[in-house]
Amino acid sequence: MKSNISIEIFNHERLKLGEGPIAYGTNNEHIAWVDILGQKVLKQELSSSAASIENMGCDVSFLIPQSDGGLLLGSNPTIKSETNTDISISRHEIDSEPTRWNDAKVGPSGELWLGSMSYAETSGAAALYRWRSGDLFPQKQIGGTTVSNGLAWSSDKSKMYFIDSPTQSLQVFSYAEGEILGKVEVFNFPREYGYPDGMCIDSEDGLWVAFWMGSAVRRFDTKQGFKETHIINTPAARTTSCVFAGANLDKLIITSAHMDDTTASESAGKTFICEPGVIGTPTSQLIVD
Repeated sequence: MKSNISIEIFNHERLKLGEGPIAYGTNNEHIAWVDILGQKVLKQELSSSAASIENMGCDVSFLIPQSDGGLLLGSNPTIKSETNTDISISRHEIDSEPTRWNDAKVGPSGELWLGSMSYAETSGAAALYRWRSGDLFPQKQIGGTTVSNGLAWSSDKSKMYFIDSPTQSLQVFSYAEGEILGKVEVFNFPREYGYPDGMCIDSEDGLWVAFWMGSAVRRFDTKQGFKETHIINTPAARTTSCVFAGANLDKLIITSAHMDDTTASESAGKTFICEPGVIGTPTSQLIVD
């Protein structure tokens, strides 16, 4: 297993809950991510140390790049587009307790997948939804989740990978043209790894999973029975998510959180960068007319 991967700080801002990094624009050089509970959107170029921070005035759970160059903002409770006033997405259920969006990704067929969680992380109170252009509301696809998290798809578009963090597992669904057709496999992570959080997938169908309270991002080869092949150790216990970036998609951006923990390291909540030695896949865009 490869474990000697060096890591550097990409952005020094300490975030309460850094999450959801994306890479977009020319050569995948534009990086953006959120501080969910800090209510911020951060942006930075790979080639520059200059960054922008926008205070949103509400919790913002994720960002999705759009084909017109704008971003879809996963604010709570309504998701809105920076550039297209026709896109406004909200759930129509009445929640039994305060709930927010969490992770989200665009699927191979252009649909948007969105996970939720209750602020109290109540077991079974959340769900995974799907939204297609023209839908009035997101449609619930998987109910009874607790912390809906990482999403990824196989290169042949036949499988969808999904993490519900407290289950310590990766759920694998058969997938076709925007539909999940049934669960086909569950892979359980060792408890000593921490809780699986956000993830991305590389060009060889390796899953890179960030581990909350695990101080690491780990790669699992889906073609070899989820064999662990790489580990990137981070100086932040609450490692939250990752994304491939750069012209060659050979750089990995990693987010983290400090959650107001006075015992957390000075690096907790900062954003990191490394070259893992594997080529990644680009962040999928939401196609807008």
